[in-house]
Amino acid sequence: MEGSGGKRSRTNAEGSKKTAAAKVPVRLYWVSTADHDEDWFIFAKGTRSAAKFHADYEGYGPRETAAEPILEAPDTAGPFPRHAQIDDLAALGFEILKGGDHGRSVKYVDRTFVEGHLESLIAEIDDNNSETAGEGRPRGTKSSSLKINLD
Repeated sequence: MEGSGGKRSRTNAEGSKKTAAAKVPVRLYWVSTADHDEDWFIFAKGTRSAAKFHADYEGYGPRETAAEPILEAPDTAGPFPRHAQIDDLAALGFEILKGGDHGRSVKYVDRTFVEGHLESLIAEIDDNNSETAGEGRPRGTKSSSLKINLD
């Protein structure tokens, strides 16, 4: 029986009614901004919640962030929303390419995520230079035309 606020009313074994809220799964979102200066992962129960949390925390306006769902994370501890830490990502199966406090990068399946824009450009240029030297793409970024000439 539907009640107000998306809650279902049901009768327990003793015949009294109790209300149970529908359980919303926690998801991991990749939240980015137009300038890509503060892109990172947020655990939240919804896209808008993840985007708003990131905007408020980093000082962006309400429409300056976009949240992309990456995966469900039902066993993740709250409260929510919150930032994902490197340990959280490792527990979810991400490959940690670079930890630390700044310029973190991780890989999940075939996609590499790099914190912030400058760091992502540097990672891409490093991979392009490594690939040119026959060493592959150790940071896992996609190939591009970005190059640096140190000559």
